[in-house]
Parts: sequence; structure tokens; C-alpha cells
Amino acid sequence: MQIHIIWWRAKALTNVLVTGGSGFLGGHIIYELKQNHYNVLVMDIKPPKQRGIGFIKHDVRKPFSIGRDFDYCIHLAAIVGGIQFFHAHRALNIHDNSLILANLFEACANSNIKRIIYSSSSVVYQHAKTFPTPEEETKRIPPPSSAYGYTKLLGEYFCEAYREDRGLPYTILRPFNAYGPGEAPDMDYAHAIPQLVWKVLNCQYPVEIFGSGEQTRCFTYGTDIARAFVLSMGHPKAKNEIFNVSSNQEIRIIDVLRKIWELTDQKKPLAVKNLPPFPEDVIRRIPSTEKIKEKLGWRAEVSFEEGLTKTIRWLKKFTKHPPKWFSYTNFTEREVEGNNQSTSRGLLMKRFVGTEE
Repeated sequence: MQIHIIWWRAKALTNVLVTGGSGFLGGHIIYELKQNHYNVLVMDIKPPKQRGIGFIKHDVRKPFSIGRDFDYCIHLAAIVGGIQFFHAHRALNIHDNSLILANLFEACANSNIKRIIYSSSSVVYQHAKTFPTPEEETKRIPPPSSAYGYTKLLGEYFCEAYREDRGLPYTILRPFNAYGPGEAPDMDYAHAIPQLVWKVLNCQYPVEIFGSGEQTRCFTYGTDIARAFVLSMGHPKAKNEIFNVSSNQEIRIIDVLRKIWELTDQKKPLAVKNLPPFPEDVIRRIPSTEKIKEKLGWRAEVSFEEGLTKTIRWLKKFTKHPPKWFSYTNFTEREVEGNNQSTSRGLLMKRFVGTEE
């Protein structure tokens, strides 16, 4: 039986459906939406713990339909994790993410959704040759070799196809290396920063990193990414456009580790054990953010050192023996000194939702 998503409140405000909204990035976006007085309904298999948030439990791999009262859909739901997960579950990524995309776009096209805001990823630039990398680079390079990157690019094709054939407007956002308090440092699923912080806090010595450490990234704080999603949602200059969402601070992975070592006040000198790199690891990743600055007036506001300091402070609470719920923790940065929030690996089969390596 196909589920039908409806809004049960009086339509006094703009109604937003957020798929996969119980994940790490979803928590930041929901907070930003509520601060801007939107009604929010999360569709996920784990509920958000933020108060005043509507929730419907549904596995988006199964078909569903959307009622006529929704104005926008922010699509975060995906099978996703860190680079280890990408390489271990290629078939799962392609199969399940394709199902999610097909169900989501068909439901939106048959509703009154004014625009879908699709969360793509910087991994679509796996074979980039231009640095800083502009949005149009994907037209000049081969598609990603990784299954996750391929399905993220496939979602962008869904956006364009449904605009052409069904008249469904879109905005595509490509976040670069999201990080911040709230993402659990699961060694099988997590991304670079929570993994490295967790290794240092738990006294791994020497600290293991994949590859030489010379790989570069531009890490973008969760609250900055959330601002981009909410800003672009109804912005006329964002309609049927693609934007990189990133800081401009390019940093080597080895320097990330050195900064973590410094900020955690380690007494002995840093020692590193270099593990074999993953076959599809990207050596350099730095975007051009001129387009989003020019059209939307957005830029990253949280510096890397500030964001990393807050992330470390949050992770220090759980050093050594994380509680059972730790890997399912969601978070909004404004509450870093308060209670933990909802579930982190928000969507399917304990997989992370909506961020990338």
C-alpha cells in the first residue's frame, strides 16, 4: 500500500517537507527553517528530537505520494557514509539511491511542490581538472567512478529531466565536506574530521590516516550549509540553478590532524601511520564559490578553526566509552552546551544521510 504524505496543520506558514531530515545535516537545516518561521515535516525512519517538528516514518525506497499543501521539498535522503562505506557497498548505493530518487521525484511532480532543493555533493567533481572548480565543470569531465558520486550526479539528471518533462523546478546544492558537532565518529561510516578527532581523543598512537595526508579539502560547517539551503529555497535567482556550497579554505588532511593535535593539547609529538589510500580517493578538492556569492549573497561564515574547536568540544563529551545512542545522535550547533539531539544516521539501515566524505 502506498503511503500518502499530508499536512495536518492550518496552512498559515510555508510548509516544507524534508526527506532524511533526522540526519546530521538535516538537524542543522531544520533548525534554520524553524528560525525562519517555516512549518517543517520530516520524513525519515528515525524521528528528529527537536521540539515542534512534524514527523512521518517512511522508508523512501518505497513509493509514496505528497498532499497538495506542501510548498517545498528539501531532499537529503540517501544511502551515504564516509569513504570506507562508499567502497564497501557499491551495489547498495546504486540500487537504493536510484529507488529513492525515482520515488521522490515522481511524488513531487504529482504534487503542488513549487521547487525541490536537491542535496548533491562535491563528489560529482571526482575527475575535476579545473581549480577552483566551477559548477559547469561536470559538463567537461567524466562522471564519478564511485557509486555514491554517480548516484549524486544521477539525482542532478533527475532534476533536469523532471523540469523539462513535468515542469518541476529545482535548485541543486553541492555541499563540500560538511562537518560539525553532532556527527558520530563511527569508524566504518563517519567522515574525516570526526574519525580523526575520535582517534586523537582515544589516544591512538601513531594516528592512522588513509593515504599520504596530502589530499586537500574545503571543510564547510553545518550551520553555513543550512543557511545556503534555506536561502536558496525560495530565492528567484536560485530557480533551476546549481551552486557549490563551501568554504574557500583549502587544507591538507595532515594539517587537519595537526590542528586537532594542537587543539586537544597533546603532550607528545604527533606521529602518523599512513594506511594505503582508497583507489578512488580524490587528491584535491576546492570549489569556486563565485556563483553563489554573486547570485544569492551567500558565503561561509564559520572559520575552520572555530568550527573544529566546537566539534572537538562536543566530541570530548563522549571520549572512551560512547553511550549506546551515540551513533544515532543528531544536533543543532546552537545547543552544543545543552542536551544531545536526535538520531544521526538518519535514513536507512543505520546509514548516514546527506553528507559526503
